[in-house]
Amino acid sequence: MKRSGFIYVIIISFIVLWCTDLFAYKERKDYFSRPQIGAWGGIVTPLGPTASRVETALGGGIFARLTFPYQYLKFGVDSSYQQYKSRGVNELTFVPVYGNLLFQLPVDFPVRFQFKGGAGAGYVYIKPDKIGQWDPIFMCGFEASFPAGRTFNIGLRIDYIYIYEGYIKGSKTGGHVLNSGIQLYFNL
Repeated sequence: MKRSGFIYVIIISFIVLWCTDLFAYKERKDYFSRPQIGAWGGIVTPLGPTASRVETALGGGIFARLTFPYQYLKFGVDSSYQQYKSRGVNELTFVPVYGNLLFQLPVDFPVRFQFKGGAGAGYVYIKPDKIGQWDPIFMCGFEASFPAGRTFNIGLRIDYIYIYEGYIKGSKTGGHVLNSGIQLYFNL
């Protein structure tokens, strides 16, 4: 009787320890599946013909994300403020607002890698002409982030934004912008 009681205690202890480990693993994975809000700041760089008119500057923005039922796919909404100045009279203010789909690579590392692509609109204000208009934009990007606890994540991001101006009479090229920076976001 004592022997069978001892075996039962060992079996129950093994099951409890195994289940505890299993639940801890699941909890560790879940924080990336929660809704997220965050902010980023960093270098915003004009590319191509835009770079010959204005210079690199600092910019920043905010974003929010929701996870789809498929764990590795998220929908995000981003916006930022970018103001480019030049040594001359040219100045460009750009405020993109866009939605994007993010795909997290399904690998189990502490660092998470995500690719993203999306579209939206961007308000472009040009000085000295004092012309402002909303233009369609397309974007793609990459992020690497790691947890700083259950609530916070810290990451690096690189986004390429194309400002489409093909519908404007006389326009030969669109605008090209590269955003890179550090982001901090919260798992809700």
